[in-house]
Amino acid sequence: MRTRRGLTRAGGLVPAMASGAATVFKLIVASLALTGAYFGAVAAQGDGRPGVAAGEAPVRTVMLSSRAMPVQDAHVPKPGIVSVGLSETGEGCRRVYHVQSVIDPGSAGDPVVYDWRLARWSPSTRTWKTYLFSGTAGFMGARRTVEWYPHVVGNPGWYRVELAVRDGVEDGAPLSKVVGERFRIAC
Repeated sequence: MRTRRGLTRAGGLVPAMASGAATVFKLIVASLALTGAYFGAVAAQGDGRPGVAAGEAPVRTVMLSSRAMPVQDAHVPKPGIVSVGLSETGEGCRRVYHVQSVIDPGSAGDPVVYDWRLARWSPSTRTWKTYLFSGTAGFMGARRTVEWYPHVVGNPGWYRVELAVRDGVEDGAPLSKVVGERFRIAC
């Protein structure tokens, strides 16, 4: 037979376990609340970059038209379209752009001569002025993708890329001039 003393111990064990489980549950809830408050405070501080709100990525504005599109490795533009994409950045507002287009001399494969110009908008004269010039290049044969990598260092503003194509004859008349959509460099 059991004694009264043994029953008392068994009866007292259940309330003690219940109060211990309640304490553990309260500690878990308090830990979760503290962790949530910590991560909320970190998120409210942002990532330390000026102009970037908490929890947001910096906004990069790209203006496109039917004559300009960003460069994609697997995508080659159609003839008559200039694509401009940011290739790399560096310190001191250093930017390198990847510019490409397709030149199609036609089925005869006549020689063509082309050059690139990076033009910068001048607010004082309200005109586009040549900022960089690629030099003259050319080829004969079938249609070809042409590329250029202009570098801009420490000169924010509005830019656009121009591709001038001429026939390969000495002092040849311009066959076409393709002008890309303007883009902004901000540092």
